Amino acid sequence: MRLTQTGTEEVTEAVGNAFVDFLHAWATPLWIVGIIVAAVIVNWVLLRVLNRTVTQIVRGVKRSQNVDTTSEMRAAPYIHARAVQRTRTLGSVGRAVVTWTVAVIALILILGRLQVDLGAVLTSAGIVAAGLAFGAQNIVKDVLNGIFMVFEDQLGVGDVVTVEQITGTVEEVGIRVTKVRALDGTLWFIRNGEILTLGNSSQGWGRALVDITVDAKQDLEHVSEVAISAARNLLSSDQFARKVTGEPEVLGLESVFGDRATLRLAIRTRPEAQWEVQRGIRAELRRTFAKEGIRLSDELPRLPKGEV
Repeated sequence: MRLTQTGTEEVTEAVGNAFVDFLHAWATPLWIVGIIVAAVIVNWVLLRVLNRTVTQIVRGVKRSQNVDTTSEMRAAPYIHARAVQRTRTLGSVGRAVVTWTVAVIALILILGRLQVDLGAVLTSAGIVAAGLAFGAQNIVKDVLNGIFMVFEDQLGVGDVVTVEQITGTVEEVGIRVTKVRALDGTLWFIRNGEILTLGNSSQGWGRALVDITVDAKQDLEHVSEVAISAARNLLSSDQFARKVTGEPEVLGLESVFGDRATLRLAIRTRPEAQWEVQRGIRAELRRTFAKEGIRLSDELPRLPKGEV
């Protein structure tokens, strides 16, 4: 019994010594693996919390307005819609900041475990950063411009914007690149530093503009009255009532060419609703004009070549 107990103790001691030796030999690699695993977990948790916070804020605003989409908000629509879009945008930028911050901290901890002189590393990094500042000016420009665009609320996720020849919906605003989904489905990656002129159709209000070209010999005042009446009838419907913030008005005679005269009808709308309102008004005007006997330009006979 004593021999057996002694043998067991020796085996246990040997295993313990082997385990201690293993820990001493592999302590640094194990610490590095632990730091990486912890960084991944912390990054996942922080992103989960950030996404959950953004989702709760967006849902809370929509619930208070009793709507499913941002564009349907009624009471103080601009304030609430911008709150949703700005929250999403800051969430997009926040995800990048969280990931980079966790990665940098993990890298510093790993270098510390490798007994690397962090002071020398930081000094060298400063020198390298100064050198890269000249060679990577575009990257620095992209980052700074992206930060300013977000905090100045120039655009937000869900906004309809125009950047040079590209028009579409903002899907993501990153620190360096902004993603815009064009009307044909193409996803454009636009460097923030290249955004010199930006048109945003989702801020404040929009304006539906409809040009009405009719026979110039008709009573244009009567045409204007019929157009306004048709627009009011259409905009009083449930489909369009929540998309309009002003009264339709004819701005006047836009142009005259031969036997054709063009009037311009305008109405103030919610942001991003102007195009749908324009399409609805055109269809309504065509039906109403047909009843009133007002001839549109496409119903007029073509002039022979050479005649004006």
